[in-house]
Amino acid sequence: MHLPQVATGLAGFLGVSKPALTPRQFEPDSSVYVDADTGLTFASYTSDRSIIFRVAIPDIIPADLIYDTVLQIVAPIDVGWAGFAWGGHVTYNPLGIAWAKNGKEVVLSPRMAYGYYSPPAYTDSHYTVLKKGTHVNATHFQVTAKCTGCSSWGDESIGISNIDPEYQTTLAYAYGNIKVDTPADVQSIFGIHDSLGHPIYDLAVAKNADFAKKVAALAAGEAT
Repeated sequence: MHLPQVATGLAGFLGVSKPALTPRQFEPDSSVYVDADTGLTFASYTSDRSIIFRVAIPDIIPADLIYDTVLQIVAPIDVGWAGFAWGGHVTYNPLGIAWAKNGKEVVLSPRMAYGYYSPPAYTDSHYTVLKKGTHVNATHFQVTAKCTGCSSWGDESIGISNIDPEYQTTLAYAYGNIKVDTPADVQSIFGIHDSLGHPIYDLAVAKNADFAKKVAALAAGEAT
């Protein structure tokens, strides 16, 4: 993606930068969570709307910081949509937007926002929904998905950003109480968020041995 010069300047204003990294000097907002459904260990944060955002990563992180991640979102059924931002900003970083499609399925849409309007699809990240760990019931919807392209993003025009789990990392979330326009469409338009936050995650606690093997089994609906 090559932005024109003017858009590059605007991107810097709106928050195009590497995720904010902090040494482990403070208590993170996230806590460790071992998920009974998937067997994965997550760094987990619960918002004031009782929406839970969890991240799991491999135990071995390559030097280039390009690695797959797992995102899990658990939201009350009356939430219209819940979104997670891997770069700690609402704009110019990979997003995962989740909503309940119907009483049985959840949609997870890769997006990137460029301003205060419904963000378009983002093709440089890809979510693989894990059957084990994704469901809808009378009170909540939950989606668990592997993301390829969420640990590192950008190009020479806006800079390369990545997530280094050796540091505490500021990530971000947002949600809207109004349902998306077309729940069955992964590219549905939806309204502006009702609230957002920027919790600090300690991803070192979210490392998982045999990550790729476990995730492949979960995608097939098998227990790990």
